[in-house]
Amino acid sequence: MALALLATGSLTGCGADSTEQPRSMSTTSEIDGGPTSGIRSRAASSAPSAPDEAQQPAGGSGAPSGTRGSGDRASTPAPAASSPEPKNSCATTSAQQAVDENIGKVPAAFPDGTQNVDWMVQDSDNYDPCAELSWVTLVIEGATVSSPYTQMLFHHGEYLGTTTSKAIGFSPSTVRLDDATIQVTYRYVEGSESNAEARGRAVSTYTWNPDTESIDHAGEWPPGIG
Repeated sequence: MALALLATGSLTGCGADSTEQPRSMSTTSEIDGGPTSGIRSRAASSAPSAPDEAQQPAGGSGAPSGTRGSGDRASTPAPAASSPEPKNSCATTSAQQAVDENIGKVPAAFPDGTQNVDWMVQDSDNYDPCAELSWVTLVIEGATVSSPYTQMLFHHGEYLGTTTSKAIGFSPSTVRLDDATIQVTYRYVEGSESNAEARGRAVSTYTWNPDTESIDHAGEWPPGIG
């Protein structure tokens, strides 16, 4: 989405005890707390059809059938509709440019402003301007193991939003399943565990949906998310 930044205790897995279970969500649904892009439908532009200007030759009595008089217009076929130009499958934006242009849209790590900390890139190796879905992982400056993290999502280099509506504690583990789908494993503390233990896991998948031009989520959220 300088960012006003929330107390660490409000973040998932940032030191607070949690007895909540991960929340399971169904596929292909627009969900609360999901990617900040929402549904991004784009109405298809329809060009008006050209009127048929072809005319039949005049059937004057003084000319044989099929013969044009000097004042008649030639009957010409309407030009065939041209196919739309294919969309360029790759953006020219580098990972650094994509982040710099959109990091101001990322939700603050500490929304209550108790800590004035900026986001910085932890990993941009998985940004791909040619992919249906790619990502960049952000972390706060001076991070510890349970500090806030978030992930920016991109479609052919275009910024879509973040995987969650607010920052999460602990670095997410993310793998690509195919060109349009990624799988994220979230880590969190259970009960009285310390941050070093943090055995809780919640697994989510995010898929680019070309019909709605948005992200479909499936799987679980860590406690406090979604």
